[in-house]
Amino acid sequence: MRTREQWTVFVIAVLFLACASPYADAASASQAKWTILIFMNGDNNLEPDALINFKQLSRVGSSDAVNVVVQFDRIAKYDHSFGNWPQTLRFRVTKDMDPLPANALEDIGEADMGDGKVLADFVLWGMQKFPAKHYMLIIWDHGQGWRLFTANLLRRARTVSKSRAIAPADNARGLRAESVLVRNADGVASSQGQTAPFRSAPGAPYRSVSNDETNQDVLYNRKIQDSLEEALHGKKLDVIGFDACLMSMIETAYALRNIGDYMIGSEELEPGLGWKYDDWLKAVEANADADGETLAKVTVDEYKQTYTAEATADPATTLAVFDLTKTAQLAKAVSDLGTSLTAKLDSELQGIIEARSSTMTYAPGYDFYHVDLGEFVRQLANKTSDQNVLSNIKTIQNVLSAGVVANYAGQDRLGAYGSTGLAIYFPATERDHLNDPYSEGGYEKDNTYFPVQFVQNEKWADFLHAYWSRVP
Repeated sequence: MRTREQWTVFVIAVLFLACASPYADAASASQAKWTILIFMNGDNNLEPDALINFKQLSRVGSSDAVNVVVQFDRIAKYDHSFGNWPQTLRFRVTKDMDPLPANALEDIGEADMGDGKVLADFVLWGMQKFPAKHYMLIIWDHGQGWRLFTANLLRRARTVSKSRAIAPADNARGLRAESVLVRNADGVASSQGQTAPFRSAPGAPYRSVSNDETNQDVLYNRKIQDSLEEALHGKKLDVIGFDACLMSMIETAYALRNIGDYMIGSEELEPGLGWKYDDWLKAVEANADADGETLAKVTVDEYKQTYTAEATADPATTLAVFDLTKTAQLAKAVSDLGTSLTAKLDSELQGIIEARSSTMTYAPGYDFYHVDLGEFVRQLANKTSDQNVLSNIKTIQNVLSAGVVANYAGQDRLGAYGSTGLAIYFPATERDHLNDPYSEGGYEKDNTYFPVQFVQNEKWADFLHAYWSRVP
């Protein structure tokens, strides 16, 4: 029998354990294996797709092994189903749950999903309320289409015959997809409701991701980096995934290198359907004992299955996993290449121009300027005989080979696109850079508006500016 003093010590110990950090008892048998944190920003014209994806999640729901936790912001403008609520709700998604306020764990009012502190607060809340051995953060987002969709659609129609980057068949398919924007609960064309054609970044993808239309704000990558570095105190999430367009870039990986082990992203635009969450969650549940690398690979495999299936086939899709522990090594190799090219610009200029022109730009016709890093250096290797440049290229290729641990690219994004898994910003001319409608000065070394750390710290921007001075 315990004495009063012994009972006092016992109660204090229990209370201490109950209040401990979610990291402190991560290996506890009573915890889930995974907590999936989905930052779902439907506060824009992807609201219908957000509701579709939520219902896909609820077809499977959470389990003892896997918690599916969603912070869901709506705008009550583009879809009026499920109560037409406009605020931000937090859910632990269970089987057959509807996205209704009555089913939410918390109603946090109108949250700015373009605010890094809002993201960090959700991540910490989810980890503390649903501790697990592993954590995955998915940033579900949209942007560019909310403000430029109509303009892009009209311009795309006008330039069908002018753009060398878009084949006639691609144009026909793209214009059909953008003029009949309706999907059923599976994301297949129907007459049930209107959705956006792409899940896009609100600006240059090396800079920003989630757009909150109500608050007129975007989630700059620097906001993600700074807020989560501060919140996690040196700890890392197992996986950070972007259910978004164009986010698989070295600039994005660089921003995440201290807050995650693996990054999942697409080099290309994502369809409005995005990840098919019912099939994906079934696969996650079946692999609940997996580590971060394995679960990230499962995600890519499920994405591939979705966009190679007959009903949802899209050969212009991509998705890759990058090992963020390789980021520093890759950034140094890219800096070394940039330094070598800058020093040898007189002799290497023509080869650089030819290599860049031979490497296709993603999101053709939409004024984005990033290319596959692996394909560009492969093309460059065929244009140079300089041993320093060739050595730099070989190092980049070796690090990419080790760092890209899973990669899917549809047939239309092979060939001159390369699609080896990770892209880099590279407008072909100074004019392209100056006319980039999304850059907001992000590739200027002296920029102070949510500066891109890769631009600040590494030498790729120095090379680009030297190159552009010769290629107006």
